Amino acid sequence: MDERLHKRLQLALALLFGLPGLLLGGIVALVGVYAGLMQETRLLSRLLLVCWGAAGALGIVAWVRIGADFLLQGRSGLQAMGRVWWVLLLLGAFTVIPAVVLGVVVGLTERAEGFGLLLYGPPLLLPAAHLAWLRWRQSLAAQG
Repeated sequence: MDERLHKRLQLALALLFGLPGLLLGGIVALVGVYAGLMQETRLLSRLLLVCWGAAGALGIVAWVRIGADFLLQGRSGLQAMGRVWWVLLLLGAFTVIPAVVLGVVVGLTERAEGFGLLLYGPPLLLPAAHLAWLRWRQSLAAQG
């Protein structure tokens, strides 16, 4: 598949999965930061909420930045992207794990509406994984 087709695929993934994940996941991340700052509970739980929300928001920002560079510059834009952006994207991907676990557990044990939690961030994993695959596939092919 050539670069033009990968750009089209990334744009389609971004519109179908990334945009809902960005909107819903971004809202949850910002609510987490806000709740952590405004709660009057233990310091550790407040700190956990703020860090979790900030990591999710930074992951979303990294996905937008990396995706925009790929759409504008192609694979060379992915290669030129600093490691900090990739680490932030990975950090954001880790913040999705609680939503997936909670959605599956609530969906299976309580009621099917729990599966709705799977819309709050996890859809971003698909376009993010596509970007990471494009980045490291080219890098590994150049080495081997």
